[in-house]
Formats: sequence, C-alpha cells, structure tokens
Amino acid sequence: MIMSNLKGILFIILFHDISALPGNSFLKIREIVESQREEDAVFEQKKLYGSSQIVEEVLLPQPIDHFDALNSEMYNQKVYINTENWIKPSGPIFLFIGGEGALSNRSAYSGHHVEMAKRYGAMVVAAEHRFYGSSINDNGLHLDQLEHLSSQQGLADLTRVHKYITDRYELTSNKWISFGGSYPGALSAWFRLKYPHLVYGAVASSAPVQAQTNFEGYNEVVAQSLTDSTVGGSQQCIKQIVEAFQRIDSMIQANQTVQLEKDFLSCGPLSEKNDQMVFVNNLAGIFAGVVQYNNEVPGLNIQHLCKQMTKSDDSYKNLQMVYKMAMKLLNQSCVDNSYSNFLSQFNNQTVDQAASGVGIRQWTWQTCSQFGYYQTCDEGTSCPFSRLLTLESNLVICRDIYKISPSSVPNFVEFTNEYYGANRPKGTRVLFVNGSIDPWHFLSVLKSDVSLNETAVFINGTAHCADMASDRSTDPQSLKDARLMIQKVVHGWLQES
Repeated sequence: MIMSNLKGILFIILFHDISALPGNSFLKIREIVESQREEDAVFEQKKLYGSSQIVEEVLLPQPIDHFDALNSEMYNQKVYINTENWIKPSGPIFLFIGGEGALSNRSAYSGHHVEMAKRYGAMVVAAEHRFYGSSINDNGLHLDQLEHLSSQQGLADLTRVHKYITDRYELTSNKWISFGGSYPGALSAWFRLKYPHLVYGAVASSAPVQAQTNFEGYNEVVAQSLTDSTVGGSQQCIKQIVEAFQRIDSMIQANQTVQLEKDFLSCGPLSEKNDQMVFVNNLAGIFAGVVQYNNEVPGLNIQHLCKQMTKSDDSYKNLQMVYKMAMKLLNQSCVDNSYSNFLSQFNNQTVDQAASGVGIRQWTWQTCSQFGYYQTCDEGTSCPFSRLLTLESNLVICRDIYKISPSSVPNFVEFTNEYYGANRPKGTRVLFVNGSIDPWHFLSVLKSDVSLNETAVFINGTAHCADMASDRSTDPQSLKDARLMIQKVVHGWLQES
C-alpha cells in the first residue's frame, strides 16, 4: 500500500444518476442498469472479501433544518462503514454519499473508490442523501417537509457526517477528499467550495454544476453521440431517428393516434395532448437511456441501437422494431402512456423506506426548486426527437404538484448558479471528470484552470459516471487512462503537506 508520507485522508464519494422528469422507459432502463451494478458489486465483494460481512450500517440523527434554530425536528440518515482496508489511525477514509435514490451497501465495497481505498489503506463510509431511500421520516413526502430538501441542507448533513466520523475514530489531522458522480458530483465540488476547511480536495464525475431551466444541450449531446463512430453511431443512424420522430409528430398532428397506439403497443388511447407528450417522452427515453448508460449492460449500447435503426430504409418501421425490442427487454406487453398515471408517481406521499431506485417526487421537487435540468426538443436545435418535448410540458408539473409557479423556476435556477458559481465555481483542488457521450457533460467544467488547481479530464467515448466503476477488461483505453489520472491527482493531494 502507498502510505509513505501520508498523514491520513478522508475521501467523500457521492454518486448517483440524474434525469429531469424521466419517462417510464428511461426509468426502466435505469432499473436494469442498477440491477447490473448490484450484480457486479456482489461479485466484486466475493472476489475481494469472500463471504464475510464487511459493512456496518449506522443511523445518524440529523436536523431537518440545519439553518433554523427553532426547528428541533430530526431524521435518521443511513450511513455505511467499511473498515476492512483502513490503516489506523491516520489512514484515509472514503465517504460515499448517495444521490436522488436509495443507497445500497455496495457503495461501501465496490467501485473505483474502493480500489483506491485498498491502495491507500482507506476506510469507506457511505451516506444516503436526505429524503431518499430510508433516510426520510414518515411524513417526509409532504410538501411542508420537502421544503427542507435542498443541496444546501445536503451539504450541511455532510458536515455532521464529518464530525461523527472524526469523533468516533478520534481523527486529528486527517485530510478529507470528496468524490462524486452526477448530482452528487456537483455536491462534491460544492462541498469543497463551501466548506474548504473540512474537505481538502474534490473529484466531481459527470457533475452538472451549472443549473439550467431549459436543458436543450442534453438531447443535442444525445444526437452527437448517436453519430459518433467510435461508439457505433453514424450519420445514417441519426437521420433515421429524426425521420421516424418527424413522421410520428405528423401523425399526431393529423390525429392518426389510433394507428400509433397499434404500432407502438400503447396500453391506452393517445387522443389527449398530455398522453401524447408521455408517449413521445417514452419513445425518446429509449434512446436517451441507451446513450446515458452506454455499455453498462451487455447489448445495451449505441452500436446495437444504431444497427437496428439502420436495418432498412423505412425509419418508422425501424423505430417500431427498436421499441418492441426495448419492451421485451423491459418485460412489458404494452406501454403505459397515461398522463394521469404519470402524475400519480409525483402525487404519491406514502413513504416506503424499503423502496429502491429513484425518489421521483423528491427529485422533481429539487428540479423545480433549484436546478431545472428539463430536457427539451426545441425548434432550431439538433434534438432528433419529437417537438412535443417542450419546456412548458415540464414546468406544468412544478405548478400542479408543488404549487411552484413556472415563472419562478428560472429565478430559483439563477439563485443556484449565483450561490455556487455555475460552470465557473472557482473552487481550488477540484477534479472534474466527464465522458464525451454523456449528455450531462454539457453542464459541467470541461477546461482546466491551473491558477485554481482545477483540473478537467474529458474521456473520449465514455458515458455517464463511467470512471467511477471498477476496472473491467472490456473498458476502452481512454477510460483506463482516466482512472489512472484520477489516481495520480488524488495521490498528489495526499502527498501535499
């Protein structure tokens, strides 16, 4: 282990994947990815540690509101601790913080951060994000409680995790280094920015540090990725996709919805405008999901998708085939395109602390109150999907579910950018890592700033948070090189006095 001249470092790792108002198809693809990650993690644990239980679970009391001295309400934050590799008392510690969903204990024993934990003799601590998974009170989904769900409150939670670990293990001069992917990647950078006396450096993977109401760039990057020959895309592929969605829009405008219901196996009618919006969102979600999670599941990748989309000259028929193949993968006999059913997941205020996956009601609250991130398909952009994917169709959720005026959302987003600095956060010792085909790189930091010791690593041909996974023999060389760069930067921070 490389421990010479190290005085002890604490690593905080934050990770999850995000999307704004995702359709059912996108969420189901994400569920498959999560299942694959869990399977890979279990295999990795057995390989590294055998069958022994190496992770301890702790419930850490946290204030509902860190900034209101008159509010005494608390909640319990779930924290996992893995001391298997820790060299006491000065060995580094990785604290992995979850994002907008339930956190598995695999976060404490699997991933690139665990590989580095072994190298540097680190303890791994994983903390679930407030109001997600089981880190929520029974009334936590009520609107008056969601007011306490914010990135600022989440960062304040980290300070108490810091104190808990420091007190419990009697830490003294230990440095803290934060790691994170996606929304928690932004939290990682912001933790360094707002609490520099607690965290020495930060690695922020696929981190959308710039909030944006109308996130047109998401689908523009999806389009670029579907033309990238290095990952199996092509100009013919994107041409077919554009033509297919143009035909669908024309059929909707011509009220040929009965034919669409038949061709794309809709569970219900598509006569209403809102149901049509959900329908095209579900169609686009297949492509967005494959691009965002390219190659995380065998066969679920851009190359296979584009092969199917270019099988014939009939783009509409090709899209039908792709969609039916996706339905088979997702184990669906028909697709629920009901807007009322779509809304029900946002209206559900019943807390299930055993639930897995994304907290839809909670995360959508955060998009309305802080971040935006609404993935649209506006005229004049290179988005290849339906023009029914408008900003208005996203913002109406904020009004109808959370009583937030659509006109207020841009103001909340502007405040977030003013508070954190958008994609020019000016934090020192921050490493931003992004993949070229990841749509979220559009809102991250892509250029290094030597004066701030702010480094950017851009990985050709890789998707969302790919660098955070453990090494695989099938990884492209660019990804292997990026992990070595991350390790080099972190090691450099560890060596600094």
